Amino acid sequence: MSRGNDGLTWATLSPSGRDGAEWSHAGIAADAGGTVYWTDAAGGAIIARHLPTVRVQRIPVPLLEVHDITLGPDPDRPRLWLVDPGWKQRPPAYEPEVREGRAGVLDLTSGDFTDLVRPDHPRYAEHGWYPTSVAVDDTESLVVVADGYGESLVHLYRDGAATTVQGAGGARFRCPHGALVRAGRTGPELVVADRGNSRLVRLDLDGHFIRAFTHPSMRAPSGLATLGERLIVTDLDGALHSVDLDRGVLDVLVPFPDGEKRPGWPNHEIDGAMLRPPLHDGVLNSPHGVATGPDGSIFLTEWVIGGRELHLRQHPANETGAAR
Repeated sequence: MSRGNDGLTWATLSPSGRDGAEWSHAGIAADAGGTVYWTDAAGGAIIARHLPTVRVQRIPVPLLEVHDITLGPDPDRPRLWLVDPGWKQRPPAYEPEVREGRAGVLDLTSGDFTDLVRPDHPRYAEHGWYPTSVAVDDTESLVVVADGYGESLVHLYRDGAATTVQGAGGARFRCPHGALVRAGRTGPELVVADRGNSRLVRLDLDGHFIRAFTHPSMRAPSGLATLGERLIVTDLDGALHSVDLDRGVLDVLVPFPDGEKRPGWPNHEIDGAMLRPPLHDGVLNSPHGVATGPDGSIFLTEWVIGGRELHLRQHPANETGAAR
């Protein structure tokens, strides 16, 4: 554990990934009881750790790579909504292993996984879907799946049937990488991290456009989590933001690293070999998934060989945000 200059205390959730050769493309979630769930870097499983203990549990799942994890809203019916984009880069050459993408729900009591049916959309006639994010409302009557790596569509499931949103605010989605249902000031709303367009998009729960948020400090928004009335947003280029959508304010919690991206980013390419880069507390390399805890903790993963799962906590005297 270390205390950074960013007003955050940094700790690693799982040091085991530091020597791993698998390239992790991980989601993360945290429940109110202190259990944090993240993707096993090797694929095919989720790791669960109940803080503050160090004991971890490996939960097998029939998926190649769990790219996003969302908790079901009912603590008496523990479920994890999961998406698998259907590809994973494996050593030694890191050529992708490719399958059909999947989305569905894992019952933590029985261990059963139930698939959502891929939407019957014309653009899937020749191409598979590669979903990147899943979100649910507070009754699970609405399930949202963002197909960020496939056709850049957002699908809203109700009663097993899906309606599709292709874009918002006059622009088609370009890699809708993250999705989140939140309690907005005027009612529940869907927020989409439209990474290729460097924006956050607000929709009502029928998919109608409300507003878009952009900011010069936000380059590649990827993961979303709520912290009070704010959103915590991972920026894949190496930053962490706190965003107040209603006021249109972005605070930088962790700034972008200095300098240009190295060869082979997010990893390190040396003499044609892809290696895990040196990673340091206080600096983010390629932040991907994000979740928050009831005590204000921020949990995030990094897209990198071996994976990196971080637990960030604000210093007691620190206010949310370091710069505007």
